Amino acid sequence: MKHIFVLLFLISHLNFSQQESFLTNFIFQMSLINPSFAGSESDNIVALTSRNQWVSIENSPKTQVLTFSSKRKKNVGLGISIMSNNYFVERNTASYIDFSYKLSLSDNSSLYLGLKGGATFYRANLIGLTSLNSSVDPAQSSFARFNPNLGIGVYLQTPSFWFSFSIPRLFNSGDKLNFSITSTDQVHTYFASGVNFKINDSFNLKPSILVRSVSNFNTTADFLALLDYKNLFNIGASYRTNNSLGIISYISIKKFLDFGYSYEAPTLSGLSGLNVKTHEISLRFRFGSTDDIQVDEDTN
Repeated sequence: MKHIFVLLFLISHLNFSQQESFLTNFIFQMSLINPSFAGSESDNIVALTSRNQWVSIENSPKTQVLTFSSKRKKNVGLGISIMSNNYFVERNTASYIDFSYKLSLSDNSSLYLGLKGGATFYRANLIGLTSLNSSVDPAQSSFARFNPNLGIGVYLQTPSFWFSFSIPRLFNSGDKLNFSITSTDQVHTYFASGVNFKINDSFNLKPSILVRSVSNFNTTADFLALLDYKNLFNIGASYRTNNSLGIISYISIKKFLDFGYSYEAPTLSGLSGLNVKTHEISLRFRFGSTDDIQVDEDTN
């Protein structure tokens, strides 16, 4: 009976597949939703995230993310963002190229304008649902779709405050299939912001928020608060409205590697007694700082 309940719950909530995936530690992968973050740091960065949702449930959602960001010459930033999702009967992979341009507002403040272009490839096999939904048409039991798209973003960066606005998919796309859980590229609008409060010479408090708005869905918000120790170790908590609570930690190793781990538990009623926890692991590799190259060019 317990497994039947969980399965029915999953099916009733598979409309998550019509939205872009949630990441608990969204700070690690901001270029995934906003191309303006490409090249916004002095280092070249490769970031990987693996998210395993509802770990005790077979075929539960799994997400893998790979992003690359590089600060180039003449205020230009370039990047790549790839996200792969597996949901029960659905598989999709989104691959995009990110471009940003930096506008210096002052010595310590910059505005980045971003553009991303790419496509999402969808595959679904609905045969697994025939035992639960006899209305599934055998002729439409599987399908594949390729959706090209464009995205835009703006990122304001200052020493103590940042703000982000982005629409990573500008166009709705996809066939209107008579099956409620099939995924489409719907227009998502993101607002994000954060501040850096200096407590003393060793500790900083870094709260941030990410708001997601999608047509025909409830607006959701992620709240994240991190306590930073000398830019070496961070620990904090997260909350997603009407969805989950999480614990986040990450550590910097010799300034070239960040390792992060997040644990998330649902707050939805009826699930507190079930083992439907979520684990998320992130790695960020830093290499080849471009600051020295930029300084040399400016002095020539």
